[in-house]
Amino acid sequence: MSKQPPAGQRALFDPHAGAVAPSTGARLRALALAAPARVRRAHGRAEEDSDILEKLRGYAVALAAQFNLLYSSIEAEADGVVEHYGICYADGRIRIRLRHATTGRLLKESSLVDTLCHELAHLKHFDHSLRFRRFHERVLGEARRRGWYKPGRDPRASKPRLLWGVVR
Repeated sequence: MSKQPPAGQRALFDPHAGAVAPSTGARLRALALAAPARVRRAHGRAEEDSDILEKLRGYAVALAAQFNLLYSSIEAEADGVVEHYGICYADGRIRIRLRHATTGRLLKESSLVDTLCHELAHLKHFDHSLRFRRFHERVLGEARRRGWYKPGRDPRASKPRLLWGVVR
């Protein structure tokens, strides 16, 4: 309990005046901890994108060496691009869309590997001719042989539920 000064006199010391304002760093840390969930998810999303992109780059190095292909870079396609899953430029740049256009979920790894193989095949045949399709199948076959391309159901997806029980 604080003692009040006699009427008409001012206190020499205000007990609340001694409180130190938090530093800028402390205020920023508090703001970061209170950040909305969407901001925290975005950070996790960036890490997830970076991880899968590094994996695809590793696959590209091995496949390009196997088939004597030269590319300049493997990059993530910009958010909002929905016209294609991947694109190969004449200068050897390859851009791959990592996420589903409407849900924002990361695409299945096999889908990403298929897109990578497709774009790598364009480095040899810059069209969709029969020669291109045959070469794409060879590149994709090598990715399958190495265990990188496994088409089928996504193992991350939840298991299908029965709509009704089967009685035997």
